[in-house]
Amino acid sequence: MLLVCMTLFSGCAAIGLDSKGLMSPPREEGSRGEIQSLLADTVGGEVTFRYPYKGEYRSAIIMKDFTGDRKEDAIALYEAADGSGGTTVSFMIQQNGQWKILRSFTNTAVQVDRVCFADLDDDGKREVVIGWGNSTSNSSQACVYDYTQNGVVELVMEQGYGEMAVTNLINDGREELFVATLSSDTKALAQLVWISDGALQIVEAVTLDPTVFQYASVSVGLISQNQMGIMLDGLKADSSMVTQIIYWDDEEETLKAPYSDTASQKMNITSRNAAASYTSRDIDGNSVIEFPVVNLMPGVTETSKDPVSYLVNWNQFDTKSQTPIRIMSTVMNSNDGFWFLFPESWRDKVTCRSDIATHSTTFYEWLEDDGSGNPAAGAAILKIQVFTNSEWKTGSRGYTQIAERGGLIYAAAIPEKNHELAPSISEVKDSFHFLSLE
Repeated sequence: MLLVCMTLFSGCAAIGLDSKGLMSPPREEGSRGEIQSLLADTVGGEVTFRYPYKGEYRSAIIMKDFTGDRKEDAIALYEAADGSGGTTVSFMIQQNGQWKILRSFTNTAVQVDRVCFADLDDDGKREVVIGWGNSTSNSSQACVYDYTQNGVVELVMEQGYGEMAVTNLINDGREELFVATLSSDTKALAQLVWISDGALQIVEAVTLDPTVFQYASVSVGLISQNQMGIMLDGLKADSSMVTQIIYWDDEEETLKAPYSDTASQKMNITSRNAAASYTSRDIDGNSVIEFPVVNLMPGVTETSKDPVSYLVNWNQFDTKSQTPIRIMSTVMNSNDGFWFLFPESWRDKVTCRSDIATHSTTFYEWLEDDGSGNPAAGAAILKIQVFTNSEWKTGSRGYTQIAERGGLIYAAAIPEKNHELAPSISEVKDSFHFLSLE
């Protein structure tokens, strides 16, 4: 389920490319080809490239201005030539039309977690931030590479991280490096880091939930209409997932994490089990990040592994009242790759079940009394089924196509069109959405 969540929902935390499968690409033309030749000459043979595992930059050769002269520079990541198995990063500039290595650094890590860029010292140019190691196994270390009058300088964070991102939470026009650590020998912390007087400085920190053993996703942006913040999704030992919300309080001038204190850990409303471990996202496309609060569908037990047994309520966070504001509710079928907007008129009146074998999802009226004094599922009011092309041609009678993706046809049937809770086909089409594959 963690793999599904990471694949379907996140950006920074998404699983990346396999570096072993991309070790020996063909020689490129232009600047990248010249850089490959320079590296080969430097190490005395063809280089084995290392590709960032996560984040926006996934290339082993990244073209980016790190000197601040508005000209394109280059950063290359490749296996260390000293036989140690580590990774070398080389910083390169162009002089008189030729590429030149300014400086190289070798790290013992065999994997590059990610590469980010941030102006951490407010000097108008963006420093290079490299996460060495594997944050998925909680063993990454962040290093900041700052171009100064003395060349490229390496600044190492002493403590490893579980998740990191470039942010501007303090809202002073200056970027920070957000670093989330996990509980081990020290407290689990959310930290904002700058460069001050040539050294890394922790500007502000707040305690995080110590029972989270691995972060699944970090989302940075608006958490309500006028508040920047971070949604940090994490896994616990029992495979449940929680969301921690971190933001800067302008009035108190401090970093806050309202769902991370001791009292909130015991009653965190964001806690959801493995079958519904969806990560935070902008679910409605309005540029505000929502976090999930999950409830059981009527007639469902907490042990259910059926993903549609859970109603996922998507919320923004109001910092003034310290409460969630529900924006919408959905049923998420991660097995078949779609979500469905759950009408307000169905709340407490409709339940849902899916069938993995037939790739069908059925919504039923929920009866508080089935006539014998017991609650039960009643009439089916909507059925969504996934067909292959051959199945669609031979066994789709009664269904109407509502979407298509990857050679599969998604179709809906309304068994009792006159039922008071039954939707129209047009309403079903409007409410049906694919899960992101990014």
